[in-house]
Amino acid sequence: MTTPQTVDEVFLRAAARDDAATHLVLPDGATVRYGETLARSRRLAAVLAAAGIGPGDRVAAFMRTARELYEIYIACGLVGATAVPANGLNTARENGLLFADCTPSGLIVEAAMLDRVPADILPGSLRLRLATQGTASGWQSYDAALAGAREHTGPGRSRADGAGLIIYSSGTTGAPKGIVLRQQGLVDNARMASGALGYRATDRFLTILPSYSSFGYSFDFLQAGLAGASTVLTPVFGAAEAVALVERHRVTCLAGVPTMFVRMAEHMAGRDLGCLRLIDVGGGPVPEKLKQDLRATLGCETVESYGLTEISPVASVQVPGAPARPGSCGPPLPGVEARVVDEADRDVAPGQPGELIFRCGTIMLGYWNQPELTARTLRGGWLHSGDIGTIDAAGHLYILDRLKDMIVTSGNNVYPKEVETVIFDHPAVQSVAVVGLPDEVRGETVRAFVVPAPGARASEADILEHCRRNLARFKVPRSITFIDELPLTGSGKIRRFMLRELAKAHGAGR
Repeated sequence: MTTPQTVDEVFLRAAARDDAATHLVLPDGATVRYGETLARSRRLAAVLAAAGIGPGDRVAAFMRTARELYEIYIACGLVGATAVPANGLNTARENGLLFADCTPSGLIVEAAMLDRVPADILPGSLRLRLATQGTASGWQSYDAALAGAREHTGPGRSRADGAGLIIYSSGTTGAPKGIVLRQQGLVDNARMASGALGYRATDRFLTILPSYSSFGYSFDFLQAGLAGASTVLTPVFGAAEAVALVERHRVTCLAGVPTMFVRMAEHMAGRDLGCLRLIDVGGGPVPEKLKQDLRATLGCETVESYGLTEISPVASVQVPGAPARPGSCGPPLPGVEARVVDEADRDVAPGQPGELIFRCGTIMLGYWNQPELTARTLRGGWLHSGDIGTIDAAGHLYILDRLKDMIVTSGNNVYPKEVETVIFDHPAVQSVAVVGLPDEVRGETVRAFVVPAPGARASEADILEHCRRNLARFKVPRSITFIDELPLTGSGKIRRFMLRELAKAHGAGR
């Protein structure tokens, strides 16, 4: 078979290579072969086609990580439709906005989550409604629909340059927007990332990232599928449960955001985790201490990657076994060009910070229904990431922070990641987030939110003194606020705008 160019072709090839190979391990421990996944996906494709769903249509899904979500992705490829996974944490209001924006022809929802899909938010464009893992009035049973369908055996109708996926951003900086990704862009990006990380058919993945996120989709679904590896499914992330699943199912590869691994580290003592051979940490600022601690605790390769949904989604990754470059998230993937520019899109001097911009064949088609934002983000033929970083002489990337998150206090630039790295090194700190708040005199002031380490007796005075010893005066937070947990998106990223609102509500900005 030729090199896959679309998502459905990835799994057609995987099943043709070894249809009896284990594809999925379900939450109850049952295993699913690649051939079974393809057969069920073909039956779902027949159900979609019978409802008149095909090229140009969209199929929305609202569920936690589950085998059905993988089947939806493959079936949409077979009929040429575009999959639109909604964030599993969405409220009814958020779902209503998403459905109104993407106008899906099909909607597939986990039955236990139907309370967040009330009838008054259902779009008039719907031609098919299916409920998974249960039944509900007015909804056709997913399993019953598949049982009554014959497998779709015709050629896949997806085009390599067609829209394969619309991911709505998780809103770490504000209102979500639909990011339209090409079939071939998704596959090529996953192939490059999988090749750089050396995944193989004997590997076993675990879905600590939700499969409705771009990184969960790429890592546990596409990259694993390209390798012919198996994936252990867990509906939602729980730190203790994730560690137990790694041990029970002998998981070899994990990808997640820093906050996940910070929480998992609390439960690793006394566990047999020697099965792990590779951990990929990304999706947010990664403290060097966290990577060092994971290597020391687990004895496995721990690398940092960087990306954004708009690039499908991996831009760079540390190559396992390469010489260590502290703070780097590796060189760009093959075929990815990277530059660092100033506010006028002029290249900055080597090693100087600026906005990272990219050019490659896996960049998004655009933002759904937002042509002006698309043009602004892709101006000059380059994807403007909104991230601040540097590139060293060897071409390796270093991420400093989000452009929108940079704090300007009394004319000085403060990167939250730098302050967070220092605070994270304090033994009484489990996790931390730093934001800027408006200030009439300084423009902005630095504020830190800290989750204390279990059993630790943290004090604001101790942490501020630690900061003064390790940071220039203008970078030291004006205050430390202790909270039980950081507000996170479904994919584990910090919602900084919620922390700003929390600080304002409590008068911390005065």
